[in-house]
Amino acid sequence: MASGPESGSSSVHSINISAQNGASVNTPIMTVPSPAASQHTSPSSGHDFLKTHKTALETRMGNLRPILSALEHLGVLSGEDREEVDIKTTQTKKNEALLTMIIKKGKTAQEQFYQALKKADHLLVEDLEG
Repeated sequence: MASGPESGSSSVHSINISAQNGASVNTPIMTVPSPAASQHTSPSSGHDFLKTHKTALETRMGNLRPILSALEHLGVLSGEDREEVDIKTTQTKKNEALLTMIIKKGKTAQEQFYQALKKADHLLVEDLEG
């Protein structure tokens, strides 16, 4: 019946509820869009984001510590995976190693990476999606 508006704001609608005895009540229902609805510029998934921006991410990601920690905490990366990224000699090689791992692990890992990156470096994500 009622759905949240695309602008991301809440809306109030009324419905009429009737009982079997003939009594009825008109009651308001408030719809609140999901957080995803208010982020109208973001791609539909972490997979799409990685596919679209992989080359830029290889050169533009900076401090990976919060991303690696989040992914290790979620079980996306193992300690060995993290070490494999950490031993690379340049930031670009570290970024490439991380992105390659995430892509190989599939769409769930890619979505979790995207969420971790948004939290750790939202300005980079906004710029890439801009």
